[in-house]
Amino acid sequence: MTFFRRSSIVRRARSSVRFVVTALQGMWSLAQLDLLLWRRMPWAIASALIPPLGMAIMLVVLSFTVTQEPVALVIQSQGAYTNQMAEIIEADTDAYSLSVMGAQEAAQALHDQLIAAIITIPPGFDQQVITHRAHLQLSLNNVDIDFADDIRRSVDRSVSAFDASALSATNGGEAGTSNPYLIAIDEQDLRKTNVDFLSYQVLPVFVLLVLNIGLMGTALLCAQDRERGTARHLVLAPISSWVLVAGRLLSGFCVSCLAVILAGAICTFAGIMAPPANHWPALIVLLVATASSASAMGAILGTFLRGTRNIALAASLLATYFFFLGGGFTTIAFLPRWLQIISALNPIRYAIDGMRQALFYPDLTGFSTDIAVLIGTALVAVLSGSIIVRRSWGA
Repeated sequence: MTFFRRSSIVRRARSSVRFVVTALQGMWSLAQLDLLLWRRMPWAIASALIPPLGMAIMLVVLSFTVTQEPVALVIQSQGAYTNQMAEIIEADTDAYSLSVMGAQEAAQALHDQLIAAIITIPPGFDQQVITHRAHLQLSLNNVDIDFADDIRRSVDRSVSAFDASALSATNGGEAGTSNPYLIAIDEQDLRKTNVDFLSYQVLPVFVLLVLNIGLMGTALLCAQDRERGTARHLVLAPISSWVLVAGRLLSGFCVSCLAVILAGAICTFAGIMAPPANHWPALIVLLVATASSASAMGAILGTFLRGTRNIALAASLLATYFFFLGGGFTTIAFLPRWLQIISALNPIRYAIDGMRQALFYPDLTGFSTDIAVLIGTALVAVLSGSIIVRRSWGA
């Protein structure tokens, strides 16, 4: 009796293994077919890649305009304090694209809008420092309040660095510099190194890349099934329709992962992306969950829309809005309160927050919440997408 029970268990186990193997083969077969279809749709590949590339280029250009504002420095005084003040201003390379000019040359450049401001160290600056009456002169083209405030803050920072002995030493000045306000700043940084504006803003475009390709790729393939009538043939295939649906989602997931691997390899080789070694697994899990969600949402989109142009436009718009409302263009804390509330309901926000945490910070504070939201979103999206696609095939 025991022998027959063992034989029955073995047969059931073998049958389960064969079922799993057959299901995986069916999934991969349809995924391979979809990947071949992708190769035959270069316009679809271009439509999926152009928005992320365009966003990356725009952010690169924006980073230069924000961090490299042309400013002239006019030095009309001589002495140790004048030299120290000039060194502090020149050392602030994060804020200025600085040029030392004569007074007339600088005035003409400001008039011709070749520079945004003139910082002048006036005559007698050293004597004024000793008598606590020193001042800098700032001539500013304030037509753009955002850029103008950036320059104002940068000049204030340079003056503070001159006044506070602790900061004077940090910024290239000499320790023990006269501090007329008797106030120093005890700075505590969250990170050992600073992240430049370009890296902070551009690298989250990886999330937009995953989102756009997953949405558009799966949506186009699902829509083509309905338009060409292949959906009815898939239902009649000798493989479970649920397996075929999973294969359809797998193809979009694979294309997203392939694009991220290629882009990530380029950025890593170029030194643009260099997370701590122990953060790589967390980063990979985050991108996998995002790609799964994008593929499933693309399947839902392709089920309800018709026409390749409509799908391409809808996928691009949806991905872009997800990206913007997720903080891809700015920090969420800087947005109005009502936008912060809306952003909290956007799963892509957690992908962008988690990616920045994994790339730019020494620890993974808050990452568990980000990854939990993304995995939950992926599970709900895959389940809902599978059900909707399967029902559309039978319609």
